[in-house]
Amino acid sequence: MWENLKAMWRDGGMLTRLVWVNAAVFVVLMTLDVVDQLGGGVVSAVLPAEGARTLATSWRLEVLAKRPWSVLAHMFTHQGVWHVGMNMLLLFWMGRVYQGEVGSRRLLSTYLAGGLAGFAAYFFLTNGFKPLQTGTYALGASASVMAIFGAIATLRPELKFNLILFGPVSLKHLFWGYVVLDYFGLSRGVNAGGNVAHLGGALFGVLLVMQERKGINLVGWLEWTLDVLTSRSLSIPKRKRSRFKASTSNRWKAAEREASRAPMSDDEFNASRAERGERLDVILDKISKHGYDHLSPEEKRFLFDESQR
Repeated sequence: MWENLKAMWRDGGMLTRLVWVNAAVFVVLMTLDVVDQLGGGVVSAVLPAEGARTLATSWRLEVLAKRPWSVLAHMFTHQGVWHVGMNMLLLFWMGRVYQGEVGSRRLLSTYLAGGLAGFAAYFFLTNGFKPLQTGTYALGASASVMAIFGAIATLRPELKFNLILFGPVSLKHLFWGYVVLDYFGLSRGVNAGGNVAHLGGALFGVLLVMQERKGINLVGWLEWTLDVLTSRSLSIPKRKRSRFKASTSNRWKAAEREASRAPMSDDEFNASRAERGERLDVILDKISKHGYDHLSPEEKRFLFDESQR
């Protein structure tokens, strides 16, 4: 069973991993809540706050200063089955389409940057407007999911989804329906801070695609950071790599060089095959949109090499 789970994690793609991480955090926190209740507060006596609030972020600076990790951690944290269930369903539906369009690397960077954009909107607007200060804590992947939703709705606005009660609905109409609901939610004041975060994430997703069309990569800095953190032994000359526009092709070439030095295990072979498949999908998508002539020489070489396998 453990080997099957490892294979699903390795081969499932970034979308599967994001859903799994959110689900795992939820299960762990719910388990801590149960232990805390049955143990008479044994967990809350050790942790700085009970359950999900341990990872929740806040608009209050004095609270945030004690838990700076929450700026990232809150976007993987949920409270309640309905909360995590709805977010993961929307993440799966929209993330599957978005990942197919832009690849897993951009899916992850959009998720993280969208969560940060939602937090920024929540923090600054809640501090600036007292009516929004309806609670101290905020948590959930909603801003991240709305960023992905906004990005794919801007990228593929006419894509249809079949809804049970409404029939075929275009992605742009579905997205703006969600935005309107969050906007109206500000008037209720029950979760005003959360609604602000959702709107911030949605706006970021739209801007991400709009700026990308102008040649501006709003998440280039984040993708470069992720490449640095996840790369193990890359020997890429600095003169060939811009700090804010990391070359994905260099990362793939380094992985190929590393793989050629020694025999690969089954796990390494499967990971390498999955990575090649991911890159091939991106190149084929580029050809369908812009034509073969828009490929770089390295991309043409990779495509030729794959055709000879």
